[in-house]
Amino acid sequence: MKDNEYKPKQLLTKREKEVFELLVQDKTTKEIAQELFISEKTVRNHISNAMRTNCKC
Repeated sequence: MKDNEYKPKQLLTKREKEVFELLVQDKTTKEIAQELFISEKTVRNHISNAMRTNCKC
């Protein structure tokens, strides 16, 4: 890729994508935390950050 080519900014981080993929599978924050080896609070933070980052409010 050349330096002057446009690179779109990712809307979600890799981890936020992982969290949302599990959310759409109807997983609870507890189940997501266990599957990703993170705390439930971290799961909630990822959700919150993604919503704040991508909200046009």
